[in-house]
Amino acid sequence: MERKKSKSEIFRRYSLFFAGVMLISFGIALLIKSSLGVSPISSVPYTLSLIFFHLSVGEWTILAGIVQIILQIVMRPRDIHKAEIALQLVITFVFGYFIDFYLYLMSGFTPEAYIVRMATLLLGCVILSFGAYIQLIGNVGMLPMDALLQVTAEVTGKKYSSLRIFSDTVQAAASAIACIYFLGELSGVREGTIIAALTCGNVIKLFQNNLTGLSNYLMPENVLEEAAAAIEKPVVSENHFVLTISHEYGSGGRTIAKRIAHELDLPYFDTEIINMAAKKSGYAEAFIQENEERIHTKAFRNLSDWYGVAFYESVPEKIFKAEAQVIQEIAAQDSCVIVGRLANYILQNHKNSLHIFITADETERVRRVMRKEGISQQAAEQEIRDFANERRNHCQQFSDMEWGNGLNYDITIKSNKYGVDRTAAILIDMIRTFRQTMKPF
Repeated sequence: MERKKSKSEIFRRYSLFFAGVMLISFGIALLIKSSLGVSPISSVPYTLSLIFFHLSVGEWTILAGIVQIILQIVMRPRDIHKAEIALQLVITFVFGYFIDFYLYLMSGFTPEAYIVRMATLLLGCVILSFGAYIQLIGNVGMLPMDALLQVTAEVTGKKYSSLRIFSDTVQAAASAIACIYFLGELSGVREGTIIAALTCGNVIKLFQNNLTGLSNYLMPENVLEEAAAAIEKPVVSENHFVLTISHEYGSGGRTIAKRIAHELDLPYFDTEIINMAAKKSGYAEAFIQENEERIHTKAFRNLSDWYGVAFYESVPEKIFKAEAQVIQEIAAQDSCVIVGRLANYILQNHKNSLHIFITADETERVRRVMRKEGISQQAAEQEIRDFANERRNHCQQFSDMEWGNGLNYDITIKSNKYGVDRTAAILIDMIRTFRQTMKPF
């Protein structure tokens, strides 16, 4: 049940939110003054203001916001919250007005030296990011474009971050084409657009990680909500023995894990976690199976941070949280064997647990994948590389551990050195010895 908010809290939340909007407006005004390119979300209004200069960039921003609100109503006519629409209308006018207001205040500021223009751009990115951070603390609404993309994601079932990247790419490209066609030069989309995309998400995270004291001071209720959420997490009994098994693709890790679970008469959880997580997250099982470890490279994540991940949980984040909760619940119920999904990280503080990593020489893994999948050596090598990259990126994003690093496991073993059967037997003996040193369960 949602916590009832006091009038004081509501006032502070809306005050912070609108302060954030005004700071974002100031950041955008600085980007415009730098003449090095604006953020994608402002590229279309700014370009229109250059071409059809009878309306200001703020006025075009307001018109764009109204169109975005209308599109939300058209896309979801039966599920429209009037209060949210009204708030978005107010935000739209505040956003547009303050962009023009700040540009008016800085009308005498026209930097010419490139280094000054770059400094103006970077200052704009920092202020814009701080405004977004303040918005997150308030947590009461979103700008019309963000809301439109959120509605689109819900209606189509597509990823929010993918829609954001597509939308902003289209807006930036359309703005660039319009500038070249009507003005004969690039004005609104330049190197500053790329710089903003690559830096703002990281700056927001920097604020989130280092200004927790400010966040707690401005909105202490957020701390209470986080504490309440923590209390609701299942308590994992230390009397339960939990075996987590991570493995390299092609090492025979799943086969070994199943044999261990069968020999020790322990419940085995692998793909079963997908079904359980699907019920918690609302995603289809097939969708979770396809996306649970599909994390892009660090460079792409930095870019996608700006396009919504800093504001909204990405699909992999939602899936990871759902699976983490499932893993905690499984460990709370009984002794068990859990395969993959960073269970060793999620249960790292469980005293009565054992974490195993199964590896094998690359040549052996390639042969196993070729035999299992019926594919060529080249295809097998590529699959192994792809799986390794996805698991490495997944581990890097959601934990402070390095995937495959022996320091993060109690036992690391090469299956090809002993064979699958012997490896399973060795591990079973070691597990039994370990369990004898623990209190009975």
